[in-house]
Amino acid sequence: MLQLICIDVDGTLVGESGKPSSGVLNVIKRARSLGQSLALTTARGAMGPTLDYASLLNPDGWHIFHAGASLVHMGSGGIMAEKLSDDIIRVATETSKSHGWALEYYSPNDYRSSDDSLNEQSLALAHSKMLGCDFKVGGPEDLSEPVVRLQFVVDEALSASVIQSMSEMGNLSVATSPALKGVAFISVTKRGVDKGSAIVELCRMLCLDISDVMMVGDGLNDLDALRVVGHPVAMGNAHDEVLRSGRYVVSSVEEDGLSEAIELSWSL
Repeated sequence: MLQLICIDVDGTLVGESGKPSSGVLNVIKRARSLGQSLALTTARGAMGPTLDYASLLNPDGWHIFHAGASLVHMGSGGIMAEKLSDDIIRVATETSKSHGWALEYYSPNDYRSSDDSLNEQSLALAHSKMLGCDFKVGGPEDLSEPVVRLQFVVDEALSASVIQSMSEMGNLSVATSPALKGVAFISVTKRGVDKGSAIVELCRMLCLDISDVMMVGDGLNDLDALRVVGHPVAMGNAHDEVLRSGRYVVSSVEEDGLSEAIELSWSL
């Protein structure tokens, strides 16, 4: 039985409903009773319902947030974070203003967002509702802790344009969510910081061999994590490149594919 399973949120733990299914909840409960460590591994921040998901998986363990830019211990409240440079923040802010793209600034457990309410649909507001968090307009100067991640929230068709505008500016990763269809989330973290690097650090802290770790994901921002673990699992609803990277492929999120992955880990 594998001791550590790293689990993505959107498209893996939760689907269109925005909540884990009863079947997934039952399997998670069983995994915890067997003594397995389950670590949330997400681009989301440590706030709102996402914190509840972390507690559900392991209320006294480390979890990975902000696409690897911060690790948070649910028991002690300890935080390990990778701060973004002021230059990257400045360029992203200027890019957001010039194009009218929604931009979110994240510290480990708080955030502020540019206000794109002049657009036909405020994606920043829609995203805050999806996350179950209050919509907080502002910038990095309004955060009490350093910025660890930036995130553009745009129409999916604009993903390539955002990436081109921010090329050579830190590590960029793209994610989507079945709970907000047609929208892309382009995260910017410190160069070399991603879900994979965070899992490597987590294994070091827990004295685990990464070849004995499972990662379950569906999006392009899961690729770095899937490539470093010994047991990469792709959800049935995953991006084509993720499906090709999975050593195992399970059912879709709407068919409780995560339950299949966790049950598989019991025989490895």
